Amino acid sequence: MSPKQQRYGRHVRAVMLDQRWALLPLAARAAWLQLTDIADVMPELRQPGAGRAVSRDELIRLLSARGDELDGALAHLVERQIVEKLSHGFRLKAY
Repeated sequence: MSPKQQRYGRHVRAVMLDQRWALLPLAARAAWLQLTDIADVMPELRQPGAGRAVSRDELIRLLSARGDELDGALAHLVERQIVEKLSHGFRLKAY
């Protein structure tokens, strides 16, 4: 029996129905959707261990983004309490 296939984008409806969705710029929306998919295979993005939060540089790599673009998106996501800034990185709160 083959392992269960990962269905990417399964969080899209829930994310897009969130009231905060309409308040976000396009880059932040894209980052939020991508982060929910990444969190399925990378649980430390949702619940990081002590000192093991996902860093900004790692998010840039995972999202294939430019640093300045991601900084703006992260600022909006943190402001809307979708992503939480921790001492060593970030955690996805709205999943």
